[in-house]
Formats: sequence, structure tokens, C-alpha cells
Amino acid sequence: MNMLRAGFALGAMFIGGIAAFLGAVLLLSALKSGSINFSYGTGPTAVTETVTLAGDAYRYWKLVTGLGVLPVVLGIAAARWGWRTISPK
Repeated sequence: MNMLRAGFALGAMFIGGIAAFLGAVLLLSALKSGSINFSYGTGPTAVTETVTLAGDAYRYWKLVTGLGVLPVVLGIAAARWGWRTISPK
């Protein structure tokens, strides 16, 4: 059972670190440029959107929070939990 818990802790540290890094990159990029560019779909039905702070402030801050701040906070929390689980007491 201890090996399973250690495996989950290592996974939480790895995935949490990735989430925090990607969230920080999006957050810094969005705050610096004032816009968020994203696309979804494939082939001829692909849709590309640009949300700017000046154009739609509510949606911009909602995306910054959901795609930037939230992954940073949850990623750091997961990585911290993993580190505290593995480190000797």
C-alpha cells in the first residue's frame, strides 16, 4: 500500500508541476499581451478565437482565471501534497 501511495504522490508532483507551469505561462502571456488566442475543432470545422481585454473584459478575466490562475493554484497544491507525502518526517 505504501508503494501505491508513493506512486500517487509522484504522479501528483509531476502533473501538478506541469499544470502550474502551463498555467503560469498562459497567465503571464495573457496579462502581457491583453489577449488570449485559442482554437478548437479539426479540419475545415476548426474555430479560432481571440478574446481581448478591451473587447470582452468579463470573458477575458474568466478565461484568465480558469486557464491561468486555477491551474497554478491547484498544480502547486497537488505538487506540495505529493512532496509532503514522500518526504521523510
